[in-house]
Amino acid sequence: MTKLGESIENTGKGLALPGLIVGLLTGAAVYGIVEYWINDIDDKPLALTVLFFIVTAAAAYLLLAERDQFAKAAGSALVIAGLLAFPDYFMASVAGDETQNLSDFPTVFWFALSRGLVAYLLVTLTKASFASGAPPPYNRVFFHGLTLPLISAGAVAFAGLALLLLFAWARLLKEMDVNFFNKLFQEPWFILPFLGGIGGLSIAMMRGQQAVLGALRFILLLFCRIVMPITALFTVTLLFVLLTKGTGVIFDRPYPSIWMIGLALAGMLIFNGVYQNGEGEPPPAWLRLSTIITLIGFPVYTGLAFSAIMLRTDAYGLTPPRIEGIVITGLVAAYSIVCIAGLITELNWRGKKWMPLVGSLNTLMAAAWVVALAALATPMVNPWAISANSQYSRIAESRVPAADFDFGYLHFELGKYGDAALTRMLALTDHPEATAIREGVERARAADSYWSYQNPEISAGIVPREIDTTASEPGAVDDGPMSLELNPEDTAPDEESVEPEVPDVPEPDGE
Repeated sequence: MTKLGESIENTGKGLALPGLIVGLLTGAAVYGIVEYWINDIDDKPLALTVLFFIVTAAAAYLLLAERDQFAKAAGSALVIAGLLAFPDYFMASVAGDETQNLSDFPTVFWFALSRGLVAYLLVTLTKASFASGAPPPYNRVFFHGLTLPLISAGAVAFAGLALLLLFAWARLLKEMDVNFFNKLFQEPWFILPFLGGIGGLSIAMMRGQQAVLGALRFILLLFCRIVMPITALFTVTLLFVLLTKGTGVIFDRPYPSIWMIGLALAGMLIFNGVYQNGEGEPPPAWLRLSTIITLIGFPVYTGLAFSAIMLRTDAYGLTPPRIEGIVITGLVAAYSIVCIAGLITELNWRGKKWMPLVGSLNTLMAAAWVVALAALATPMVNPWAISANSQYSRIAESRVPAADFDFGYLHFELGKYGDAALTRMLALTDHPEATAIREGVERARAADSYWSYQNPEISAGIVPREIDTTASEPGAVDDGPMSLELNPEDTAPDEESVEPEVPDVPEPDGE
């Protein structure tokens, strides 16, 4: 283990009892909220927010706590949970409420992906700043950023094993006609505190396993060094194919942007595994050259992905999935600045420190991810309102014929923001297609559901000879954040006349 690891984590011992107590109390609080509060329809968003606040604060405290810093860890954990409470409440107010007619993609994106990543980065940056203050040095950010996921994964494994053994024991006793424990373990008032206690104890136990954590860190970093030459070879091959065959080999494949973003993210992680904490000397020449080649390919991946998503947006306007996709793509593309900075410093081949600018820029990028992802889940960057304004602009500026416009998407997927846009469309009395626009708005509002709007013949009991199963352009079923094709003119014949201009998106009303 490095001296940094010893100085940072040697106080992680002696946390078993606090971890058990905090876990039990957290599980009991979760049981109380689930059993007595969360089913209240009026207070459900607040109940969900409090539930996430308690779990986040407890987990952050157990990861931050040291024997001589309990109060500091508790305060920091409460601040982290509090920062997440605002977007939690905003998104929880939409979750499961079908009456609002809002696309659930932003909510799923926040709770399933963004929230966990933001919490992880906040805990990492906070823990790294404990000993040295803000801004934290990159060597500590890297150490904790690599160690915290290992602790969490080990804790989950411990808790899962304990739960498996518990039910196996209960099953064995049931075979002996002792049913008490089998029934007890199925009671929420018992199992939730039990899981909380096991989870808290598992985190404390994993933090005390410094030899195991050190070995896992070594394996991960060694894996990155082994894979780097393979990544460089793949980069050279892909660049050669692009130069000889053109970008069509990428653009003509399904979901090109998601593949490019995946390659970029993989390259980012592998590079940081080779770079490590930024304090070492340059690696051997073979590894150094492999890293340089990989960094050269990084802007190519992100540029192709960004082109894909922007072409789709120019042609069909913004939707919540596309907004999320633009932000993710932009964040990954911004990492090209880090790569270019590293390549520039390689001009000083004999420098004692390898790519000295990368470490500080990595810390800034972590903060940028926190701000951007959290903002997407707040009213300040309301994806539904921005999408509604974008779709309104397409009609108001005559960039799409009214006959080809999906009015139903605004009414059934963008809720009150879409309805406000529809009302503004009715006011376009001087528009060349004012009559068609009014008919489209009225048909959307008269429909019982989005399906009935998309299938008026079937809804009226008339079976058409041929049914077009192609998804409508704003609400297409493949409308994921990265599942955007680079050639929008190939998607449907009636969309070839759309001018690929970037719409001016006004600020959403009241946001």
